Amino acid sequence: MRVILDYGGVLVDHVDEREHAHLLGVSPDREPYPGWLAYRLFRAGFLTTQEQYVGLLSTLTGAAEEDCVEYVEHTWLDPDFPEKRREILAELAARHSLVLFSNMAKPWIETVLRRHGVRDLFDDPIVSSEIRRPKPHPRGYFLGMEDADGEVAMVSDEFNEDLLMAQCVGMTTIWLENDDEKLYGRPDHTIDGLGSLGSVLEEIRTGG
Repeated sequence: MRVILDYGGVLVDHVDEREHAHLLGVSPDREPYPGWLAYRLFRAGFLTTQEQYVGLLSTLTGAAEEDCVEYVEHTWLDPDFPEKRREILAELAARHSLVLFSNMAKPWIETVLRRHGVRDLFDDPIVSSEIRRPKPHPRGYFLGMEDADGEVAMVSDEFNEDLLMAQCVGMTTIWLENDDEKLYGRPDHTIDGLGSLGSVLEEIRTGG
């Protein structure tokens, strides 16, 4: 089975960017927040390298480029990645084809996966910075289904933004419970943590 995993919220947990606004010399309450302006351009594919992102962030904030690099390190390159998740992913990869699908910049995803020793567990990630269409645009979903041998399941903690479209294109949806989200639909399956995913996938595989 092909299993498509959302990156942030399922695989890793990022801090709020604004916690590190002091590195840029700006108020965390500044609107529009410059970190998000630069990030949205990166994830949409208007920027294609970290160097371009850093240059834009420096221009928007007046911060030195070395401070912007430190900001990237603390926000996007050092997410919470519990050791247990590495073990779970290895077990899943032994039985299924794993694909990451994210509204994120590919260089950052690749860096984090390699730092935690899990890059080889995944096929090439599908990221908005490369396909130039953030979720829930269907382009990334259809890319995730290409050449799939059998059923395709998608796992995310965001039902409305991620999994509604997955249902529309025929994927089996698995929602990682998120207390902050009001659902505008019903996922096919619900899990309370990544550790429960293996048993749900086996249930799907056997039709149980």
